[in-house]
Amino acid sequence: MTFTPDSVDALIAELDAISDPAERFRVAAATEAHFDAGLRGVRQRIAIQLYDSGKTYREAGEVMGGVSAQRAEQIAKGR
Repeated sequence: MTFTPDSVDALIAELDAISDPAERFRVAAATEAHFDAGLRGVRQRIAIQLYDSGKTYREAGEVMGGVSAQRAEQIAKGR
């Protein structure tokens, strides 16, 4: 599967199609938690790969949107 903004839009449309608001909220919250955890893992692997490739945490932080060296290290350690 290739990630595209359209795939996110399709997921949102599926959530919006759930007729019961309470069920829609429950599914949306569970989806959000799962997505957040997955993205944290992706960011952690990126920070580790950058560091392992020889970049300092400062350099890794710059690549990761200008976060501090301390934050890049925290991300690499899963915090």
